[in-house]
Amino acid sequence: MTEVYSLYSEHGDEYKLQFTTDRSGIIADDILDQLNAQGIEVVEIGLARVKGESITSHKVLHQIEECIADLLQRMPNVILSYFCDFIHLVPSQRKDMSVQEYRSRMFSAMFKRYVSQEQQLDVCDDEIKINGVAEPFFFHVIYHRQHQHYAEMIAEGHVKDFGKPEEE
Repeated sequence: MTEVYSLYSEHGDEYKLQFTTDRSGIIADDILDQLNAQGIEVVEIGLARVKGESITSHKVLHQIEECIADLLQRMPNVILSYFCDFIHLVPSQRKDMSVQEYRSRMFSAMFKRYVSQEQQLDVCDDEIKINGVAEPFFFHVIYHRQHQHYAEMIAEGHVKDFGKPEEE
């Protein structure tokens, strides 16, 4: 499954929001196989700015929230996984915060605000922080509350497997 959305800001910036079940290696295959056997589909969220350099507006953030909520409502057995990247710098007043941590906090705040406003969603957003060699890495797992056990499997797999060299 792959769904791609083009989102546009009032300043002409363009973003690509992608939901995919392609296995990128972020979640271990054995965990994905176990979840699939239980009827749970793990969908990775990808977000990239493809045009423009303005600060991401509240309008764009709301469009992202709407796309995520729509997917969760259409697919009750889905768990979403989001890896906060560190490729492009973001404007932050806090110099002691990494780009990944900033994105993680922004994502959590955005998600919590949306869920509190749209109270029909019974979903959770768990942040997974893994201490890397140079800096921590941040993942998010978004799931319907009844799938908490499965979300914990993903979190444990991230912590256990992330950063291990691939077996040959």
